[in-house]
Amino acid sequence: MRHDTPRLTDQQVLLHARSRLQAHLPLHADGYRCTTHDLLQVLLGVAVNQGTIEAICADLHHAPDPATIRRYLNAQLRADDLPDLEQGVNAALAAEIPQYVWAHARDVAIDFHDRPYYGTAPQATGLWVRGPAKAGTTRFYRVATAYVMLHGVRVTLAVHFVRPTDDTVAVLDTLLQRLERHSLRPKRLFLDKGFASSAVIAYLTQRQQPALIACPIRGTTGGTRALCRGRHSYRTRYTFTSPDHPPVTADLAVCRVFTTAQRTQRHIRQARWLLFILIQLDLTPQQVRRQYRRRFGIESSYRCTRQVRGWTTSRNVAYRFVVLALSFVLQNVWLHLRWRFTQVARRGRRWLDTRRFPLTRFAKFLRRALERHYGYVHVIVAPAVPRL
Repeated sequence: MRHDTPRLTDQQVLLHARSRLQAHLPLHADGYRCTTHDLLQVLLGVAVNQGTIEAICADLHHAPDPATIRRYLNAQLRADDLPDLEQGVNAALAAEIPQYVWAHARDVAIDFHDRPYYGTAPQATGLWVRGPAKAGTTRFYRVATAYVMLHGVRVTLAVHFVRPTDDTVAVLDTLLQRLERHSLRPKRLFLDKGFASSAVIAYLTQRQQPALIACPIRGTTGGTRALCRGRHSYRTRYTFTSPDHPPVTADLAVCRVFTTAQRTQRHIRQARWLLFILIQLDLTPQQVRRQYRRRFGIESSYRCTRQVRGWTTSRNVAYRFVVLALSFVLQNVWLHLRWRFTQVARRGRRWLDTRRFPLTRFAKFLRRALERHYGYVHVIVAPAVPRL
């Protein structure tokens, strides 16, 4: 390694992340103990420590009072400002994406991500949505994300906060419009079972947008379950019906796959059926299965965001969205810095030595920079002499 190559320090990581938030989030403070930098740095501390404002301010010695931080956030983050917050978050996401990503049509995956909500606020003010029971509740705060499928790199392109009144087509249209603002037309869309509906099929067909959608198996003897017959995969045509939309006929790939039980030797090897809706695509069932497996990178992206996602029980919907969206922004910041500072020169395309800067190290860099800036509590004094 040459000695004149650039170096990345924990202080530089903190400055880069803070400047990105300051440029795109409408947050400011002008107190004598709490400035805009303090406000943003506490938010970064909440994210990388996976904690709360109270816990972070208590652990950092010279940090502002947590009540002061909450007062600034609640005054500037309101539910009515969610559209502006979404726009700022999406601008922050796009600012960290290399220009070559936007230069060509890319395969894009779109998915819903839910966070459980255990409060008692009514849906009209809480803006939570219903969903299948998970983590002890059926109430969730939901965001929809668009993610580019490029060389195994998990890059989030856009985020949309899903409201109770939003339907699936409206969410999909919003994300696609945001991609078009950056002159990115998806080469192919990869959608999960939540988008398998007549309205979505009709919408994508009208747009002439190639897409691959996972289809749920419904019915006992009829419905899509009636297609799961035979010993081989095949393609067919199927008409989807809905009480709210006219019938839509689409191509369907019926894939017969086998579990990995034979490899793990845990139980008897079993055959299973997977269904996929094809729109403007001409692929064999084997190609469909192989291509759709690439979509699961978006699930890995969600698991990575857990390492830089804060915790809150606040009733403020806008603050909840910021905490959730901040994890996606920090993930893009990490990818940007990793791409810049881990390149290994070699003949041909450069290789990234990703072991130099994993996400855990990125979070530790931010944590250490904050501790160096504010100091941290490393000793406590007993209020009285203990009785033995």
